[in-house]
Amino acid sequence: MRKGTLILAAGLLCAWGAVSQAWAGDAVKGEELANTYCAACHGPQGEGMQANPPLAGISEEYFVKTMQAFRAGTRQSATMGALSGSLTDEQFAHMAAYYSQFEAVADEFRIDGPLHHVSASVCKSCHEDIFAQWSGSMHAQSTALRDPIHELMYRQEVGDPRAEGEVHNRSQRFPVCLNCHAPNAAKDQVTKLDAKDAYAEGVNCVACHQISGYKGVRRAEGGLRLGILAYETSSDTLQGATGFPFDKTRAEQQGNPHLPTGELDTFGVVIPASLPLQGNPRMLRSSELCLGCHHLRPNPQGVPLCATGDEIEASGSQVTCQSCHMPIANGMANHSMGGGHSVAMLNRAVKMFVDVESNGEGVMAHVVMENQLPHKMPTGAPFRNVQVKVTALDADGNVLWTNFEKHAQKEDPRSYLFYQLADDEGKPAMPPTATQVGIDSRLEPHERRVLTYEIPAQPAVVRAELLYNLVFEGMKPRIMELTDDEELLQPRRMAFYEARL
Repeated sequence: MRKGTLILAAGLLCAWGAVSQAWAGDAVKGEELANTYCAACHGPQGEGMQANPPLAGISEEYFVKTMQAFRAGTRQSATMGALSGSLTDEQFAHMAAYYSQFEAVADEFRIDGPLHHVSASVCKSCHEDIFAQWSGSMHAQSTALRDPIHELMYRQEVGDPRAEGEVHNRSQRFPVCLNCHAPNAAKDQVTKLDAKDAYAEGVNCVACHQISGYKGVRRAEGGLRLGILAYETSSDTLQGATGFPFDKTRAEQQGNPHLPTGELDTFGVVIPASLPLQGNPRMLRSSELCLGCHHLRPNPQGVPLCATGDEIEASGSQVTCQSCHMPIANGMANHSMGGGHSVAMLNRAVKMFVDVESNGEGVMAHVVMENQLPHKMPTGAPFRNVQVKVTALDADGNVLWTNFEKHAQKEDPRSYLFYQLADDEGKPAMPPTATQVGIDSRLEPHERRVLTYEIPAQPAVVRAELLYNLVFEGMKPRIMELTDDEELLQPRRMAFYEARL
């Protein structure tokens, strides 16, 4: 493991207090157990490997208590919980005796430098489940290194995400897109995104948990400050949705690396926490935590490319972003932060059903869509779109009629929900060059819209589907040159209803 890797478990490897009980362990037996259960992840002598913390030099008492906590489930980790469940206290004691005989290597992993240089791998050691959720999120895939859709735009407008000194082609300034897509790099004005893990990880743990206040995206004197520039940030103290009671932390939170150990250094000064944390619900439980990046983004001509925050304000909704995008499950806020890439989230967005009535030799089908969201559907990136597909089927499943064959925009424009940007002549234009809004047929916040179709047949079933696309069809071939993910750009079915006659 390279020196300087920021492992949150640094705090776990300090002596957290005087040993209050002698653990009768056999180091020889412990070595056999350690090789069986621990070495693959923590190294042959507990020196630590990658994001897995070192165990060498850990006190016997603390090792045993930690393993007991994993086994009891009072400390959460899917991997360690399953492993510890098959072991006894006696075996814990043997392994503790084995690891305690080595020289501690914790000094290699002291947190050094500002928070925005801390990799998400640091947090994985204790927050394994949250790390797994975040790893699958678009926050973790937000940079041009990891998202081929963003990469296409970035390479067109800026250049190579692995090169230093890149500037925006037109403005010749630092790329403003990095303020949202790679905020840790933007704080350092760095464009070489693979220079640090914390840059390449995009919107990682500290990108959000360093935010202490919100200044807003609109400057009082005019102009905008977007992404990380819209926030006040802390360079040395993490911000959390809750904090710790000051009078109980020492007794009840022993071993928590967000809290000081109470130990003194050689100068008699209390050793600080590895990653100090303070409660800041005013910020972390507010939509303002999200609005620096998701409020609005105009292009150089001032045309709004996305304006989700303005849409929410116009709707009058008081529901926070976190209520939908970070739902509570098993007592924990979900950090997958699902959006347009998440079918589960899309399935909750629009309520749709079909009412059918006879119309002579055919039927009238009324497709009802109700937007459940406090913002437009679709929202965000201007190339997202939704097609309303209506199909009449006979009793054998044969198609009798459909509202379009290949593409809704050309064959049935009212069933195509999208945001089209235009040039001075009103012709479709790409986001960087657009000078005006062309067409906006998206569902408004909480809008109820009915599309009525005359179907010249007597079907057994009338089926309606909402098909969500991340990008326009014309963009897909170029994006697929940048990825092997064949499913990335496939339409996502976000709503489905069958009226059976």
